[in-house]
Amino acid sequence: MADGFKETWREFTEGSHDALNQIYTQHYLGLINYGTKLSGDRQYANDCFVEMLIHLWDKRDRLPQVDNVRSYLMTCLRTLILQKFRSDKLREVKESYAHSLINQEEISYEDYITRIQTDSLVKDKLKRSLEKLTERQRELLQYRFFDSMNYDEIAIRCGISKKTAYNIVYDALTKLKTDLNNENSGENMYLLALIFLTMGSISHII
Repeated sequence: MADGFKETWREFTEGSHDALNQIYTQHYLGLINYGTKLSGDRQYANDCFVEMLIHLWDKRDRLPQVDNVRSYLMTCLRTLILQKFRSDKLREVKESYAHSLINQEEISYEDYITRIQTDSLVKDKLKRSLEKLTERQRELLQYRFFDSMNYDEIAIRCGISKKTAYNIVYDALTKLKTDLNNENSGENMYLLALIFLTMGSISHII
């Protein structure tokens, strides 16, 4: 059976629609059960499984040949679910923050002044931290957060490998976090900084 999975996978990477259907049939139940354990929601797991297959199909000509297809698919599904969880959580924070700004008339004047001062403080700290990054790091942060580009798109835009793009963004975020923490800002300041980063361009902040 494992050899059959490998052959189906090879045909899938070569663009066979029959192989796509076979992969769906062969792995649906196992991966849906696995995704349900991770997410606690069977429908959510199903949606992620379908989204994963579409994503893999779109980049099929760049996929590796793997010995254990089920394990590879489980890894892809787990990565997608975790990414969506993080994305959903950040969106919830951003929506909550935006909602509080829209309803500023419902808070006290003292709270309103405090919030403005806090916003200004975050922007000032983020500006100073961004200025310590290289131009390349700022450029890729702009693409990743403000322009919402994925790492494949960033790699193509910049003429670098996907791994290099990821490493540059990762190093930039690490430096930002370290710098903000050095100012005794804590995790909340770093999270707020990321929210500001996603709500406006880096050039606007700097």
